[in-house]
Amino acid sequence: MGFSFRFQSLESSAQLKRLRDFLSWQDLGYPKYKEWVDKAENELKTGYKSAILGSSEGKLVADLIYQPHKNIPSLMEIKNLRVHPSFEMRYFAKFMLKQVEVDSKQNYNGLIVDTRADRLDFIKFISSCGFKRLVTLPLYGDAKQDIVFVKSFNPGENKILTSALEQILPQ
Repeated sequence: MGFSFRFQSLESSAQLKRLRDFLSWQDLGYPKYKEWVDKAENELKTGYKSAILGSSEGKLVADLIYQPHKNIPSLMEIKNLRVHPSFEMRYFAKFMLKQVEVDSKQNYNGLIVDTRADRLDFIKFISSCGFKRLVTLPLYGDAKQDIVFVKSFNPGENKILTSALEQILPQ
């Protein structure tokens, strides 16, 4: 059985349209998700957000969108990480995440990501990638719980990152 996988940065408006369609297809129940997709599209156009795209046979099957954290300038924030269900277990997510980590180490102290508390598969995955659970709270204005994870590039900085996050997260 043959295969053809390709990973690349977002480089064209055609790729952005395919990314938008891919994002719209799987919202995971976040409130105001369509508005987030619109905002993400604009921020990708301006370069504030960046993306890695994973394709198979020319079809978009994975994405990772990231940006500098708006309140903690020392952290890069993972905003969206998706892999089409038929391409899971091929390490696409781990590969894309590693690319962001390698590229971010020069200018950032770590990565931050959040997920819904009921996404047990993602929680297991992100924990296996070295992320530590920081806090559980409702982040998106609904009653659902979200978990914030952080990965420090320098193990000695965990206390510093935790302190910074505690200052900006709601009590």
